[in-house]
Amino acid sequence: MIIAISGTPGVGKHYIGRMLSKKLGYEFVDLNKKINKREISLSELNAAARKIKDNTVVVSHLVHLVTSKKFDLLIILRCRPDVLEKRLRKRGYGKRKIYDNLMFEAIDGTYAEAVDWHKKAIQVDNTKDWRGTLKKIILAMKGKYRSERIDYSDYILSIEKRFNG
Repeated sequence: MIIAISGTPGVGKHYIGRMLSKKLGYEFVDLNKKINKREISLSELNAAARKIKDNTVVVSHLVHLVTSKKFDLLIILRCRPDVLEKRLRKRGYGKRKIYDNLMFEAIDGTYAEAVDWHKKAIQVDNTKDWRGTLKKIILAMKGKYRSERIDYSDYILSIEKRFNG
């Protein structure tokens, strides 16, 4: 089984991916590091994805755009924008980058892109409890968990006011 985890920067893709791969005994692949470039084209992303073997957890904020490889499970991790902002500030992100990522999360950007690319994706809220997130993903692997309905659009106006007056 190949499990792909995507989402806005700061939602916990790498942490959850590492914990999940450890629990399952799967290989962990950071698709962005496989390419090892700051800017990644879709063709480079797809070329790197073709090399992924079975029993792998693969993470990238772009993995939901891969068309060259079929994933058994595509997880879109989500995080409430107020919590995400704290995580991004802790990473040292600049004001504009934080704003862009918060707005993308608030408008369901990653999930919308996945659906737009005709992918079946399961949303999991990773705002609070990483252990609960792992349990939900494992249930999804068994077909016993459906996507959460996550709507952070209520945050759009407050994000806009805080960042742009």
